[in-house]
Amino acid sequence: MTSPKRNKTLDITLEEFSTLELIDSGALGNFRSLMDEEEALEVESSGRLWGVIMPFAYSFAPSLESAQNLLKELKSSTKKEIKLNLALNGEIIGDIDIKSFYEQKNPDLSIFTAKNICILNKDGEQSGKIAISGEFSLRKNELISTKEKIQKRIAEVGASKVTAIMLTADPLHRLHERLIRMTIDKADLVLIFLVRTFSSEGRLDFDLRLECLEYVCENYIPKERVCIVPFSNTTLFSDHINPVLEAIAAKNFGANKLVIGQSHTGLGLHYEHNIASTLLDDYASELGLELIVMPEMFYCELCHTIVSSKSCPHGAHHHIKYHVNTLKKLLFKGIMPPAMLMRPQVSAIILDRLYPKRFNSLQKLCGDLFPNDGIVESYSQRDFYEKLMRLYQTSSLGS
Repeated sequence: MTSPKRNKTLDITLEEFSTLELIDSGALGNFRSLMDEEEALEVESSGRLWGVIMPFAYSFAPSLESAQNLLKELKSSTKKEIKLNLALNGEIIGDIDIKSFYEQKNPDLSIFTAKNICILNKDGEQSGKIAISGEFSLRKNELISTKEKIQKRIAEVGASKVTAIMLTADPLHRLHERLIRMTIDKADLVLIFLVRTFSSEGRLDFDLRLECLEYVCENYIPKERVCIVPFSNTTLFSDHINPVLEAIAAKNFGANKLVIGQSHTGLGLHYEHNIASTLLDDYASELGLELIVMPEMFYCELCHTIVSSKSCPHGAHHHIKYHVNTLKKLLFKGIMPPAMLMRPQVSAIILDRLYPKRFNSLQKLCGDLFPNDGIVESYSQRDFYEKLMRLYQTSSLGS
């Protein structure tokens, strides 16, 4: 085997690495190599490979200028077997055995440039010209171990009803919790896919959203009934633009049902003979995946609970909707959203991260505000936010 030090290095972006992770883990199907030109053209023309659904071709034309220059040099060489190291931010993360070179003609149909997620090269394009095919390996892939854990859990509990939910949880609010609970009621095991968001501004960090989700599942959800799948690197599933990919990933992780909202982006919900149908139905049917379309839900000030338009008799002027951008505006301004919208413990986790060391005299502030039994207590910022919300909810001296 060739020493990694002797191999030339192909630099890739984080998004390209994350797509390689998905392919390598089998999250997108059983085909786990980079396609040659003939295979890519078949997928681009039919949306299938060997009769299997494949909405995007695994055609890889690295976007970085340094990578394209290297491929141009190698393409003109006489070497028949070419092995390259794969590097991300200067660190070797895997290798690839190049089988062939070809010019990518339809970058919009490549899984690596789906949704315009790659960086622009010097020509203002989102992928390079020279594509490569061949088998690759990654030194570390957390998705593989996550899949193995899920398969083990399914076998242990004998789960026959495995339901998947795709969430951004930006931020995690009460409707998300209600959705998870409703799903658990009708499933043996629930897979919660946490996905990234596009924008780097006006959003909560992925790690923070994951911490909130793990906290709720650990403390308020039967944790043996859920598995969290963090899609920590890829933005392929952001904003639910690619529902077909969501269905494929859910199926390949072991789910036989997929929960989606009726306002799901890219879903194309329509009604035929008063029966809700979506553009995803045909794909789901072929995958053997049952779609569960959830109605829009909100809080009714008269019902005093979370309801849907079908279950609530009151007008829309009594409904409070869970607008995530509004919740984030409050959080980014340092204000705790009402407990009916977000669990106080989740708000506390977020505010503690957004405003570290916010109070100079936290212990004195807590001692002045909160009752105690005379024993000196030590408070964290999270404790402060949670106890403060309890005071806000005291109603005996209400207006």
